[in-house]
Amino acid sequence: VLFGVFWRYGVGKPLRILSQAARKVAAGDFSVQIPPVRRDGKKDELEVLIEDFNTMARELAGNEMLKSDFIANVSHEIKTPLSIIQSYTKALKDGCVPEAQKEQYMDVILAASSNLSLMVTNILKLNKLENQRIFPAPESYPLGEQLRLCALGFMERWQEKNIAFSIDVADVTVRYDPSLLELVWNNLLSNAIKFTPRGGAIALTSHTEGNKVFVTVRDTGCGMDAETAARVFEKFYQGDTSHATEGNGLGLALVKRALEMMDCTVAVQSAPGEGTTFAVTIPAEEREMT
Repeated sequence: VLFGVFWRYGVGKPLRILSQAARKVAAGDFSVQIPPVRRDGKKDELEVLIEDFNTMARELAGNEMLKSDFIANVSHEIKTPLSIIQSYTKALKDGCVPEAQKEQYMDVILAASSNLSLMVTNILKLNKLENQRIFPAPESYPLGEQLRLCALGFMERWQEKNIAFSIDVADVTVRYDPSLLELVWNNLLSNAIKFTPRGGAIALTSHTEGNKVFVTVRDTGCGMDAETAARVFEKFYQGDTSHATEGNGLGLALVKRALEMMDCTVAVQSAPGEGTTFAVTIPAEEREMT
């Protein structure tokens, strides 16, 4: 009888509370938190189980919030170019646009559709990187050559803005997935060109220290304050809204996720009016010196 009473109130009741809480979580209520059973502050197996359950519920609540924010951001970002395309196309169809301005309207429509296409592509890329569990086998290739080719791919854009572009990279061989690092360099270079004014300068450099490779992209653009720099890798975050039509706030999120997958890191150093420097560090165990 004593054992039955102990079981019912000492173990059975907490387990029933845990079971009820689990059913609430299964129904989508992630705000559930179970108070401790013991009053003496000690932890037995049951207390550890309750603590783990509370941690799980908090993590699920956080993930649900991130998911909701992501969907809201995607919806908002997609509506903007769609609204531009719809309104400008309707104006052209209704004959409300003077002949001299028709080409300008068509350019705006093309730019909005291009931005929408890029956004969808980046969302798919980011979703793939965040959910990817099987990674391509790394291969050895010359990092310096890859950096030069990526930079040359943007030559038309930097020449159009009369930007002084300098390249000084070390000839080293690394062992990674080339497509992931190419994604990193392309996004960092595109970002630098976007925020560097006409007549500015961009420097792409790399060097080795000990058994590490450091790649930096430095520009003389508008720079960022501390708050913007702290959030610059968040999805859809755009600290400088004056360039919002030239991107969608996903490029640097892609950079961070791709580098995390390869156990590499990226840091940003910036100040308003003093330009920005992004520094990527490749750890020793994943590279081969030549």
